[in-house]
Amino acid sequence: MTTQIEIASPRLRLVALDRRLAALQLDDRQAFFDALEVEAEPSWPPELTDETAMRRLRETLDAHPEQTGWRAWVFISPVMHRLLGSGGFMGAPDADGVVEIGYSMLTSWREQGLATEAVNTLLQWAYSHDAVKQVVARTPDDRDAAHRVLEKAGFVQAGHEGDVIAWTHERSRLAA
Repeated sequence: MTTQIEIASPRLRLVALDRRLAALQLDDRQAFFDALEVEAEPSWPPELTDETAMRRLRETLDAHPEQTGWRAWVFISPVMHRLLGSGGFMGAPDADGVVEIGYSMLTSWREQGLATEAVNTLLQWAYSHDAVKQVVARTPDDRDAAHRVLEKAGFVQAGHEGDVIAWTHERSRLAA
């Protein structure tokens, strides 16, 4: 059994989805909200999290519960007790110490610096593990807001892969 992983920033509480929360998110949305102690959110999940991704997450965590923290996190307002967005990693660090990060905010919580705060908090968590040497991200080239989040968090463009921009972040660029 895994212990729930939570981290905090000045305006956010981040909770790593474990196998129980991943199953509730798919099978019993109200129990998911209750377990997180948040108000029901009719627009949940954010646009970049579809049912296929949620099923894949549940299957991965069922097979590998030790991946908790290296997969999905939810971003919560501890003041309003509301879900604001989600993000996380595509898996544990690879042999070179690289992890890939992603994030998505509910529409009503965008352009308030919350995504940047969440990304910075996830970066701090990732770099607290000695195995992590670099964090990468990929964004469609037409997502200016996503680009600003990564730039503010210290990522630099590493190139294009078709219509996707590749980004890298080194531990030395971690916000204080």
